Amino acid sequence: MTQFVFDASTFVASGHEADSGEWGDASRAEIAKLRGFYPELSHWGDLAIGGAFGDMSEDVLRVSWAHWLFEERHELFLNYCCWRQTRGRWDGGLDDELEQATEWKHGYGGQDIG
Repeated sequence: MTQFVFDASTFVASGHEADSGEWGDASRAEIAKLRGFYPELSHWGDLAIGGAFGDMSEDVLRVSWAHWLFEERHELFLNYCCWRQTRGRWDGGLDDELEQATEWKHGYGGQDIG
């Protein structure tokens, strides 16, 4: 069973997956919170995490930066990252279909990876 690994190059150019990016202090603090909530993305740099979060904010929630999501883990963010990696662009807004992108919880064979 192969474990799902989130690929930062879904959101940044190849070779820049671990880059820190040019974020202001406030954004860097928010990205640090995201890093704590999503250990699945621990191998990503701030540029990729911030880029993915910004894309999710715009594509799903229709805002530029979903500030209210920095207080706890929301699997919606990982579902979005998984969708983009496995299915391509998302333009469905906030839709139940996004809840189906749970390959990250399972191996590629569909079994739980514990």
